[in-house]
Formats: sequence, C-alpha cells, structure tokens
Amino acid sequence: MPVSLYGTCIQISPLRVAHTIKSERNVLMKRFLLYLFRWQLSTPILWLVVRKMGTGLWATVVANLIGGMIFFWVGRFIFTSAAVEVWHIKEGKCDQCGAVSHLWRLIKTAGYDKSDSKPVFLCMKCSKEKTDQLRAQGIPVRGKSK
Repeated sequence: MPVSLYGTCIQISPLRVAHTIKSERNVLMKRFLLYLFRWQLSTPILWLVVRKMGTGLWATVVANLIGGMIFFWVGRFIFTSAAVEVWHIKEGKCDQCGAVSHLWRLIKTAGYDKSDSKPVFLCMKCSKEKTDQLRAQGIPVRGKSK
C-alpha cells in the first residue's frame, strides 16, 4: 500500500503495518502494567491511612488497582494529548535576530510537533511572528500576538 510521507511515496506492506500495530499494543500493555505496579507502591502508605477507617490491606490493593486503571488513561491523555501545548523557555540569545532576552520554543501543539527537530529559541518579537505564521497555516496556537 503506497503512502505519501512529506511528498515522498513509499511502499508499506500490510503485514508490516499489522506487526507495527501489534508491537505498539505490546508496548502500551507493558507501560500499563508498569504503571499499575508503580501505583501499588503507594499501597502501604494508603493502607496506614485507611486502616484507621476499618479497611483491610486487600481492599486497599483492589482500590489502588481500580485507581490505577482509571488514572493511567487520564495521565496518558495529559502527557500525550495535542490539546496541551508544550513550550521550552530559557534565557539567552535569539536564534533569529540575536537579541538577548527570555526565549521561547514551541515544541508541540495540535498539528505541530518539533520534538525531534533542532531547537530554535526565539525572543518575544520573533516568537510572535512565528506563532502568527503558524496560525496562518491553520495550526492552533494559544494566546494572541497582536
């Protein structure tokens, strides 16, 4: 099945796609189980608190498993959602105009991901120009430039 990737047509085997999906499911399941294990590390502390209320250790373990099953998905949404913008902020010299100032770099938002790109930090003026360009391309960036 040919797939266009940035204007380049590449051939992908349906078997390879199925294998990739299966691998992603395995990774997700491992992360989920590791998350549940991490969640259980709070059981002794929680048990000390709920013991005073008359609840046993196994009820605490079950409650923690249920909480882990719920909050795994909440945490996954928070840390991987495009609904949350990711910015880096630092002090230094603007990569575009050379001004020494607070610098910003938009890393990720809906339809925009520069996680693997070379970092480009911009001063307030250059950053506003860049976010205006992104908005003109239809990429939603929070805030107003003007």
